[in-house]
Amino acid sequence: MHHHVLTGDRAVREFTDRGVTLRWSEAINADGLNRVLVEAGPAVSSHDTVRLICSENGGPERAIRGWPVLRDPQTGFQQFAAILPSVIQEKSLSWRPVLTSGGREYDPGPEEAPEAPPPPTPAKPSAQSPVLEHVAKFVVPFTSNFSPSGETPDGIWLHFAIKEGGTVEGPHLKGTIEPIGGDWMRVRSDGVGLLHAKALIKPSAGNAPILFEDTGVCDFGPDGYAALAKGNLPASAPVRLAPRYLTSNPHYSWMNRLQGFGIGEASLSDITLRFDVYSAKGTSDA
Repeated sequence: MHHHVLTGDRAVREFTDRGVTLRWSEAINADGLNRVLVEAGPAVSSHDTVRLICSENGGPERAIRGWPVLRDPQTGFQQFAAILPSVIQEKSLSWRPVLTSGGREYDPGPEEAPEAPPPPTPAKPSAQSPVLEHVAKFVVPFTSNFSPSGETPDGIWLHFAIKEGGTVEGPHLKGTIEPIGGDWMRVRSDGVGLLHAKALIKPSAGNAPILFEDTGVCDFGPDGYAALAKGNLPASAPVRLAPRYLTSNPHYSWMNRLQGFGIGEASLSDITLRFDVYSAKGTSDA
């Protein structure tokens, strides 16, 4: 959806799609260069990119890569800058910004394209994808003795004890993982491990630690149970997690309301769990 807003002496164009907004205005001429500023957000991760799609006199399109300028941690919006190519006086240049975020592209389309009429109201509200924000990357090493229980009526139980060297790195959360706690995992006969982990984060700000509790699945594959029964572990296995956090640290009180979504891998060659945690903002959130 396109909007045009007047800001000062400049018309600001706005495009919104699936909860993500792009804002941009005409180029600013400085030092003989046509500089463009584009605002996009809310950001999914620090890897979001913006490029300008340019065309001279309606000819073939070419892309120009922008660079990040700043990010507002409160609104989640990022600002990008780019330099438009020079054109001779007799030619015109049309351009538009395109955002790549979370594996998706947000493209306003050519400026001359007419705006499509609004679709009819559906009988049921259409589903919209949530906006994901990267919380942090976790690296959790474990001791090599994972204490397999052998086959029981309830599957094979494993206990992984956390050791020193764990780290947490994110835009608003940095710290280390204390060498206490661990993961208690039950592996079903189909090779799916149901994990339940508890640990403490020692954050870089404040004195109080952050307790985190993970539940989720680790997929050892269809033959994983038989291999574990023989004492063998695969080199790696994908994990999907649902972490929650609890702390009295005022710097991280926002984490008490956070429901995380973790995606990563258990590297069993070095007994280390590596995963990224995201939070999701839905259309019903304020």
